[in-house]
Amino acid sequence: MEMILLDWTRMGTTYCVAGAVAQNGLMRMVRPLWVHHLHAPVRNVGWTPFVMDGHSRWEIFELVGPEPAISQPPHCEDVWVRDLKPTRRLANRDQRQAVLESTLACPTRPLFGSPLTRTTTSAYLAPGAGERSLTTVVMTADRVQFFATCRPHTAAVDLRVRLGTPGFEGRLLKLKDHFLLRQAEEASANLDGQLKCVQEAVRQMGERIAVRVGLSRPFAPDGGEPRCWLMADGFFSFSDPMP
Repeated sequence: MEMILLDWTRMGTTYCVAGAVAQNGLMRMVRPLWVHHLHAPVRNVGWTPFVMDGHSRWEIFELVGPEPAISQPPHCEDVWVRDLKPTRRLANRDQRQAVLESTLACPTRPLFGSPLTRTTTSAYLAPGAGERSLTTVVMTADRVQFFATCRPHTAAVDLRVRLGTPGFEGRLLKLKDHFLLRQAEEASANLDGQLKCVQEAVRQMGERIAVRVGLSRPFAPDGGEPRCWLMADGFFSFSDPMP
């Protein structure tokens, strides 16, 4: 089974990846998990830089020995694999466009199959709710704004994004897009420079931007009930999606 790699996000010192596989003429999203972690108490384990560095979004990987994973809504895309085998091929433009179009959120239904609960600055689903943890929304580039926020009780700073489109009003989503973050880090060592870089990078994608949004694995940032938090996983030109 071959997968077109679409989402490549940071998860601590590892990467969470997801992509599209073609089945019966349709695109289905899958999130490959290394079968070595099959009996881990939680699935918030990713792929190491040793495995993933040097590769790219839209690269085609062979899923070696895929096995269905017990569904843990909203993370219904999980599949166990023995390995990710790179083919050194990239999806062509038609394939890239088809993947984004097939993952577009339905405008008349909740993004993830169940309504999000909003907080002052974010939104979440309770573990066990929803039908998916990944989707795509499209908006104009001027509705994407980046900010830097300090984590409570720490000196750490996160890059976050505000999406000015219905359903996201006032929310500040944590930026998890590995490629956009890496581009910013390579462009500047200071926060102002990184903010300018990510904003300009999105502006250069064109008028219409495809934003991949997802839900985290359940966690409780303040020690309360675990929740699946809304995040910004990737940014693409909708007319010409490139790596």
